[in-house]
Amino acid sequence: MKKLIALGMVVGAPLITFAATGNIGGIIAQLLSYVTMIVPVLITVAIGYFIWGVIQFISASDEEAKKLGRTRIINGLIGLFVIVAFWGIIAVVQSSFGIESQGKVGIDSIIPGKY
Repeated sequence: MKKLIALGMVVGAPLITFAATGNIGGIIAQLLSYVTMIVPVLITVAIGYFIWGVIQFISASDEEAKKLGRTRIINGLIGLFVIVAFWGIIAVVQSSFGIESQGKVGIDSIIPGKY
């Protein structure tokens, strides 16, 4: 319970600061900037998990290890799909309400050399 309260304070402190200004757009923009930072990391983790499953599936000699590799492959693909879908939903909400985040939300934010 103490960890949950501490997490609430860490996440909630910037929101309270923006709420003091009375600008809901500022709060949403701050949340979108958090998503912009977190999503590429989550995509990297999902791809790594998928590759780990592929390597385990290819290198396994017994059926049980192959089954575990297959499960990791499927879970990695499902995770990647959910993350990218969530990212797309955030981009649609952002463009629908005309909210500008402090960073870019979308595929342009992770393509090197694209500004």
